[in-house]
Amino acid sequence: MKYSQQAGRISKFMLMLIIGGIVFGAYTAKKKGMLSSKTITSSVSSIKSTFTPSPSNEDYIGYGVQLMATTQLDQAKELMNDFASDGYSAFVLASNTKKGRTYYKVRLGPYAHRSEALAIKDKVVQRYPKSPYVKSSLVIFKPE
Repeated sequence: MKYSQQAGRISKFMLMLIIGGIVFGAYTAKKKGMLSSKTITSSVSSIKSTFTPSPSNEDYIGYGVQLMATTQLDQAKELMNDFASDGYSAFVLASNTKKGRTYYKVRLGPYAHRSEALAIKDKVVQRYPKSPYVKSSLVIFKPE
């Protein structure tokens, strides 16, 4: 793996950690009465509107838990945001078929080891037993 690719992955990870910290801080402040729901909603909306899915699978290496594959970007973003707000590392991959359709795959991860992905899959199955996405989730491997 090239150094620039590794640095890019690290910076994406750091960005996810920072956003997660901001969301957790806002949640804690709201519980203590220091923020209103309106302020949090407008902040989350601005973060969601800046989201763009990965254009291809090239940036993704390792194991992931695939929750959904859909042609509806809004549906994929909503599921991704739901799991991200619950503390999971969630992302959307865009992939094109031979017929020219774009599918948006919602995944948790990436994880370096299959055992990590399986543990997360088991965890979300226990946490969301009625979710149709979790029931049909798959552990996927994407090599370099």
